[in-house]
Parts: sequence; C-alpha cells; structure tokens
Amino acid sequence: MAESPLMSAVSFEAGLAYARRLWQQDEVAACEALLRDLLARDPTHEDATFLLAQLLQTQGRLDAACALVCQWCRLRDFALQPSARAAEFSRQCQRQTRADELCEAALARHRPAADFLVLAGHVAREVGDFARARARYLAALDAGVDLNSSFVLGALANTLRYGDASHPDFTRLRAHFRDGTSPRARAASGFGLAKAYDDVGDREAAARVLREANALVHAVQPWSSADWRQFVAQRKHEQVGRARNAEFADFVPVFVLGLPRSGTTLTATQLARQARTRDRGELRTLRFVAQRLIEGDHLRDADAIAEAAALYHSHARQDDAPATWYIDQDPLNFRYVHLIAAMFPQARVVLCQRDRRDTALSQWCQDFAHADCAFAYDFADIAAYASGFDDLVEHWRQTLPLPIHVANYEDLVADPPRALTALRAFIGMPDEEVGVGTATPINSSSIWQARQPIYTRSVGRWRAYAPFIPELSQFKGPG
Repeated sequence: MAESPLMSAVSFEAGLAYARRLWQQDEVAACEALLRDLLARDPTHEDATFLLAQLLQTQGRLDAACALVCQWCRLRDFALQPSARAAEFSRQCQRQTRADELCEAALARHRPAADFLVLAGHVAREVGDFARARARYLAALDAGVDLNSSFVLGALANTLRYGDASHPDFTRLRAHFRDGTSPRARAASGFGLAKAYDDVGDREAAARVLREANALVHAVQPWSSADWRQFVAQRKHEQVGRARNAEFADFVPVFVLGLPRSGTTLTATQLARQARTRDRGELRTLRFVAQRLIEGDHLRDADAIAEAAALYHSHARQDDAPATWYIDQDPLNFRYVHLIAAMFPQARVVLCQRDRRDTALSQWCQDFAHADCAFAYDFADIAAYASGFDDLVEHWRQTLPLPIHVANYEDLVADPPRALTALRAFIGMPDEEVGVGTATPINSSSIWQARQPIYTRSVGRWRAYAPFIPELSQFKGPG
C-alpha cells in the first residue's frame, strides 16, 4: 500500500528530529547521511537544508554549506525571504561572493523590500563594490526603510569620500542624528556624519558630533574596567597543556593581532597577496574554543587542547583550494596567545602597532558592531583597555616561546615593500605577490579603509583633532 501524504509528512519530521538527536550525540556522519536522504525526498525543505548546512559549517566545509543553501534558493526561485536567509548564512561563512550572487539573483526576479535592499547593500560593500552598495542603500531609503531600526545612513556614509558639505548625504545624516527616535540608530548616523565632516576637513564639527554619538552608545552599552583588569589577571595566571601531535603538516596559522584600529586588516590583506596564502578574515574560532576551554576548566587537559586545535584547523583550512599559510586577522586574539602557543607551536604571531594617539582616535571614530569593543566609546575606557593590552602582551612576550613580530603601521604605509619583505621573512613566505584581483571579502570595521590604496594621510591624524579632543594627549607611544 502506498504511504499517505500525512504519514509521509510525519515520517519526514520524525527523521528530522532523529537527525537532530544524532548531531547532539556527536554522530555526525550518521546525521549527515540521514539529512541527505531526507533532502533527496524533499530538496526544498528549509529546516533540513539549514540543519545540514550548519553541520557542514561546524566542520569547516563552508563551500559545501553555501553551495547547499544556494541550490535551495534556486529551487525556491530566489524568493526574498529564502535569499535573505541564505545570504546571511553565506556571510557568516565568509562567503560574501556567494551572498552577493544570491542577493543579485533575487533582485533580478522580485520586487525587493527595503530591508532586503539594505542587506544587498551590506554584501556589495563587503565585496568592495561601493558604487553598487550605495545604489542599494539609496533604493532602500526610497522604499521607506525604518531608519530607527536600520543603520543604513551610517553605512551609506562609508560608500564614498565626500568632496564638500553640499552633498545631499549631509542633510540626511544631520536630520536623523538630530531627530531620530532610537538612540543607537541616531549614534550610527552620527558616526557617519562625523566621517563625512572629516572627509571635507571640518574636524571641529566631526569632533562635536563624535562626542554626542559616543555618549549615546556609552549610555546603552557600558563597559567595566574592573572586569577587564580581572580578565587580564586571569589570563596571566593560566597554565595551558600542550596539545599532543599539535603540528599539522603544511599548515601554518598566522595570527595578525593588536589593538583594534592598529592596522591588522591592512597588514593581513597585504600578506594575503602572496601565493599559497588564505586570509580568513576575523575568524572568531580561537575566541570560541578559548571560551569553551576556560568555562569548562579544560586548559590543562592536553586532549582537550588537541581537540580544540583540530577544530581550529578545520575552520581555518576549510574546503577550498589548499594553502600553506592561513591568516587570522581577529585583532582580539591577543587575549589568548597562550592557547595559540599550546595548540600550534609552528604558528606565527604578528603584533600590529600604531601611534597610540592615532589608534585611540580611530577607535573613538568607529561604530563597532561587537560588544567586545564596548570600551571604544569613552576615552577613559580606551586608556584602561590599552593598559590591559600592554600588560597582557608583555606577559606573553616574557613567558611564551612563540615568536612575535612587531609590525608598525607607520612603517608599512611609508615603505610597503620593505615592511612586507621583513614580515614575510619572519613568517617564512617567499617575498613575492600574486595579482591584485585576489581581495578577500571584508566585514570588519576597516571595510572602507582596507579597500583603498595604501595611503599615509592617517599617520599623525590625531594632530588635526588635538585642539578639539584634548583627551588624546594622554596617549603616548606605539600601541
């Protein structure tokens, strides 16, 4: 007797529930096989598709995961909701090119909603197409996007360099910064307006706007210097067991770290121009495994460290063309260098430094997306964070056998070939580059700057702001 439609649906959902249990029990291969059987029966099923995609993602099989959700979108005729979900998933996988293709396919077939246009603009900006990103943001504004729940104006301001204050974006930015109802959205527009004022050379107006924008964020997203001091003290007292069989053949992770806005993105993108190199962006995997090991009190467990190393390896290696050097440009990895040394004794650590006054100013000018950078909205907090950074980095340099190379931002922008030659020698790379068409998608706070040719105008930038921001005088030296 043929199975009824009702029983077929029940059977499918029961199979999906069983697949979830298999994954919870770490029966990954069986879970994958079952999900593929289910999708052979119904390739348009959303929950089964994304459960399998997430399983592949956790294994570092990001190309396969994104190919799966893209095929699902094709079967759904690139409808807006499926395309938005698949594009966001692809962004999480650092596959912005895939996300861009999905957004453009959906826009070609369907009349877009304002929120989808904002997403399409973000993705276009991340792949470096600022003109198309700008067109998407403007279309979202025309479609009536809610400025109090979307930070589109702040994003719009980062799609071009303004020539004068008569540009219509100034009117848009000033109006929402003044009249918006959401303090957080107002602040985002304020950061965009300050950037626009900076572009046209009006540092006094930029500083005035930044004071208000930073105060708005600081009021709703506080940061504790006491908690930070405790965090640093705990890291300094931790002992980590070395992973057994920690060295992976032909795998050299390169950790480019430092204070936010100290040149980590620029350094990583320049290194990535070498053949046999993959820039994984701000990978975030090290902070994930560190938190799990610390919370579970597993730092002294050599087997747990080895498991963490294997997980990091799979997420850095991924399933694209193999390379030798894998660059992780998450600047906040400086918090866990003791884990890097334990998991990967073959790793190379690049410590980015920049004039501390320029670094502090750049942090204060930036609207960060992640709560880990909540210190950046108040100069006293910036100073406290930098003090903890100095303390912890000096501890690593005194206690760990891992080599650390200091890369100065000012040296890199003044003489790129010389600085990069020294950096490649430290890492063990040949001193050569591939073509300019190998840009890695960027979704960090440095997205606009990193897409520009190397320039020196940010060196000593703090001097133009010193008359309006006297707090900068407390920051001295490189950092």
